[in-house]
Amino acid sequence: MRIMVIGGGNVGYYLVKTLAAEKHFIMLVETDLARCERIAAEFDSSRIEVTHGDGTDVEVLRDAGIHRADAFIAVSGQDQNNFVACQLAKNYFGAKLTISRVNNPKNIRVFEELGVDSVISSTARIAGIINQELDWNDVNKLLQDKTGGVRIREATVEVNSAFEGKMLSQLGLPKGMIIVSVIRGDEAFIPNGETRIEANDSVIIMGNEKDIALVLHSFSSKQ
Repeated sequence: MRIMVIGGGNVGYYLVKTLAAEKHFIMLVETDLARCERIAAEFDSSRIEVTHGDGTDVEVLRDAGIHRADAFIAVSGQDQNNFVACQLAKNYFGAKLTISRVNNPKNIRVFEELGVDSVISSTARIAGIINQELDWNDVNKLLQDKTGGVRIREATVEVNSAFEGKMLSQLGLPKGMIIVSVIRGDEAFIPNGETRIEANDSVIIMGNEKDIALVLHSFSSKQ
């Protein structure tokens, strides 16, 4: 299959690497010249063509050979660029299959309603995995066997709780305890010290069982 890929960043690079290994022919379009040169030098030219240019430019897409593509995949770091590229591919060049990465899960519905055939969001996948009804007993047993006492707990930040509105750096968590992920609405993300915890956030905590027990009450309402 001949596949055009827009975006040669980390996601695009590993996608190209995977598809090339599966014997597909790849036509990559990337805005960064140095990145284009590195990718072109790494891969067999019989399996990949690299074009330096903007994937939202009609002439760039034409010169890159979009008319030869069986599938079109946009995986740049900018949702608006991925959307425009897919719209051009489908509505201007008649691409049979368009696939887009979205960085903000809230854009999934818009992309789908406006004709992108398949929409993929890594953060939405993370949220989906975390929100599954996991058997925490099995997870924690595995952690105990491998780490000697580390546990994972999910907690919801209640309104008027001690942690509501505070940054992670202000929580005073015990040494060794970390907030693995924060789930806010449809979005899941990895927080940092400046991330502010909001009411109704779900947080995934990893730490010593005794330490977790000590801090769980701080997620509950003071009332």
